[in-house]
Order: sequence, then C-alpha cells, then structure tokens
Amino acid sequence: MTRKRLFCHIFLLTTLPLFLISQEDVNSFPDFKNSYLTGQFSMGYGYYLNGGDLLSPGFEVKAGKFLTRKLSLGGGLAYTQFKPLDGLYGISLLSELRCFVGEESKNLRFSGVIDIGVGMGGSRLQTGWKTYNPGPRIYTGVAVYKKLDTKMKLILELGYLYQYLSYKDSTQGRGWQFFQTESILKYNFRRIQLKTGIFF
Repeated sequence: MTRKRLFCHIFLLTTLPLFLISQEDVNSFPDFKNSYLTGQFSMGYGYYLNGGDLLSPGFEVKAGKFLTRKLSLGGGLAYTQFKPLDGLYGISLLSELRCFVGEESKNLRFSGVIDIGVGMGGSRLQTGWKTYNPGPRIYTGVAVYKKLDTKMKLILELGYLYQYLSYKDSTQGRGWQFFQTESILKYNFRRIQLKTGIFF
C-alpha cells in the first residue's frame, strides 16, 4: 500500500465520524437532550440447568450521552439476583450503545440496545460465599418509550442477558464438622429479562 493510499484511509477513518455527527444539528431536534439518566427494574426468567432460580429480579441505573439524533453511548451499574433462595447476586459495571428509531417528538419511540460489562458476585445470606473472579456480562434487547410529558418517558424493554459469575464457598463447618471446606462455584447465567423504568 502506497503512502498516499494509506494517508487517504487514515483521513477517512478519522473524519467520517465527525462528518456524520456534523450532519445532525442538535438544535433542530424536537425535545432533544444531550444526555439522559434512566432507572430500570428488571424481572428475569432463565434456564434452571445453567444455574440459578427461574426468577431473578434486579435494578439498573444508567447515564448516557447522545452522539447523534439516533445514537447514544452510556454506562451504569446493574444489580441482579440470580439465586434469591441462596442470596446469590451479581453487581456489574456496564457500557451500553442505543440506536433509536422514530422522532423524539412522537408519543412512542423505539430503540435497540446492547450493553457489555464486567461483574462480580456474592451472597447476602451465606456469609462464607464471596466473589472469586470477575466475569463478563452481555445483554441485548429492544425497548419502547411512552411519552409521559416533555421531559419524561416510560420504558418497557425486553432482552436477553448472559453473565458468568464464580463464587468461593468457604463456609465454616457446623456441628460435628471441625474443618472448613472451600469450593469454587461457577455459573453461566442466561436470562430473558423484562424491564421497566423511567427515561428523563
């Protein structure tokens, strides 16, 4: 590849995103916001053989920034209970990319979302259960937004979550057990999640 061609490729790669964003005049968007904050409550159902109970409630808080009229980049914190009877939970830091469909001024708007993060887990019931190694989290879904007023929307979202978590069980022996056992519990949690929340 010649230097001239290499220079052209580098120029295109560095200027094309700026060109695309510049075409989106934020001042012309009805009700356009440069940033957003969402809170969501999730209720998940998953595959029992892959670990955990079928019911896995949780909540998420996210903040983001619009890059263009239909594209936003954000991040946040997610808490999910994977085995409520054992108190097993996962806490994740995540980053998300959303692509919106439809105009901001409409009463209904749709988006697709993918978030990628890393999480660790523990147990709020078993004192000897601690996180072993952080694990990856991947989520993808679709959402619909119902306009409540000029600044707030109601979100209904359906998606699929995969999260790997491992726990170290070092519970002290009880009764006639004078020794301490230690084992590593590994889970590949897969959940279909239904979420609802507020977008403002």
